[in-house]
Amino acid sequence: MEYERDIVDEKRSQAYESKFESDDEDKVEQAVGSTNLFENGEMKLIPMPTPDPKDPLNLSEKRKWIAIGVISFFGSLALAAEIIIGSLIPVFLLEYSGVDPHTLNTFNFAASSGGSINFNPLSVIPPGVTPAPIEQVSMLATIPLLTNGIASYFLVPLSIGIGRRPVMLLMGVCAWVGGLWAGLSSSLYSHLAARALMGLGAGAVEALIPLIIQDMMFIHQRNKAMSTIVSSQGIIIISLGIAAPYVAAVGDWRWLYFITSGAGIVAWILMIAFLPETRWKRSKEELSGQKIYGLEPGEKRPRLDPDTYGPRTFKTTIGLFQYGFTFKDAGRSMLDTLRTTFFPAVVWATLGNSAFVIINQAAQQLGSFALLAQGWQFKYTGLIVLPFVLATVMVYFLGGPLSDKVSLTITKWHGGVREPEYHLPNLIIPFFSGVIGCFIFGYAAENNVHWAVIMAGSFFIIFAFLTVLTVINVYMVESYPMWAGPVLVNVSSMRLIIAFFFSSTITTWVIEKGFLGTFAVYAEALIVLSLGIPALYFTGKKIRIWTAGSVEKGTVLKKVDSGRSV
Repeated sequence: MEYERDIVDEKRSQAYESKFESDDEDKVEQAVGSTNLFENGEMKLIPMPTPDPKDPLNLSEKRKWIAIGVISFFGSLALAAEIIIGSLIPVFLLEYSGVDPHTLNTFNFAASSGGSINFNPLSVIPPGVTPAPIEQVSMLATIPLLTNGIASYFLVPLSIGIGRRPVMLLMGVCAWVGGLWAGLSSSLYSHLAARALMGLGAGAVEALIPLIIQDMMFIHQRNKAMSTIVSSQGIIIISLGIAAPYVAAVGDWRWLYFITSGAGIVAWILMIAFLPETRWKRSKEELSGQKIYGLEPGEKRPRLDPDTYGPRTFKTTIGLFQYGFTFKDAGRSMLDTLRTTFFPAVVWATLGNSAFVIINQAAQQLGSFALLAQGWQFKYTGLIVLPFVLATVMVYFLGGPLSDKVSLTITKWHGGVREPEYHLPNLIIPFFSGVIGCFIFGYAAENNVHWAVIMAGSFFIIFAFLTVLTVINVYMVESYPMWAGPVLVNVSSMRLIIAFFFSSTITTWVIEKGFLGTFAVYAEALIVLSLGIPALYFTGKKIRIWTAGSVEKGTVLKKVDSGRSV
């Protein structure tokens, strides 16, 4: 195949063996993940782009941000489908207990609870009716977490073997086909199977989007790119979240699946048109920003060399399998996933992410019950997603430009040397917000405090969850850039699998412990996990050297015939 990856690498090697020689003077070692971001007071481009026009780092800024916009739209639909179903648990309890869900329109939850602050979600079931198993019904909200988590173990290696683009397009099909199946399902088990397929499609969001960002964005841009993706999800989540209970109460819950699947087809078509292939194999030296190809004075990147590598074409931008198949690398990535599973930073990131996923799931599943207990009509309980409005705005600024500014400022304090641990201070506010949110939400729901207080607690939880998701992904990719896929598999997969088992018992926990008791446990877990922030900040570099070693710096390829760098 003309553009098969190993042939491209061989052409690169042969071309530069004939044109360049190595300057081995002043070689020094630096930890994997550490970079010299500033040189002579100017910011460097890291990773260092190659002269190949097909290198995704050489895409135009406009092309990159269009691609980010497209995957943001796809990711928004996948996340919205998970969240809105959590708010419809009362509907599905009635549906699969053989009761018309429209009875929620006249149901008085507050009166049925007899004024008790520890009300039972099963009280929506009329007397004499055998309720559907609440654990199974609750799995409609949580089973996508399980399939999503399992999917990542296969999707990332598959994307290394055949490319990011074909995997994203395949998973896009799974997402909207699963939605149509759910809308047409006639039983709880069929509905659960359809939700599992939707979770498989959403797996691309968790595992591949951070990889695509790493492929085509420089490290000083990644927080902004990730926060853009996460915060843009708020628009769709808010719209569908508010509409979902109203549509289910007034019309038919199945229409929600048809609407989201229709939008999913649109997102899939946009990915076909605008999502480029970004898979690109880079050396440790390129990932650390070394001047592998040399630069002219005042240049930050090597000049493009289409004569040697071939030009970027329509086919190489959006074609399928144009870089060949690298199944050996895919198999190696699976071994690297096992190798990195118990790295201290990976374990901490996994546990931290898991905690926030569980807490966010709990707030979304139980928010509608808390509002019903205050006498709200079910069709208006979708307003519980309103905190997403403010949360997503704050995530964009605090998790994006401000986070980049904080890490860049710390980098300047240390003489321009960038360490991945400089992202960790950006997690202090989110962890604090998560703890505060747990206590506010739990206390307000337990004691039937005004609904505005419940929403305030939900806001703190949502903001913390989305910001941690953004910052930790960037931190992990920068810590182990050559193992970005494997570490993201571990973090994204394990956190979702762990969250599935804990989130599936949320409703039963509340019945047993009450709102405050349940969320107090969550808050305590966050306090313990927050101790990892200072621990990794001060010891993270030593741990990276221990787990991944170092990389030589100072090697520059010089042009033999002219005696100057290019």
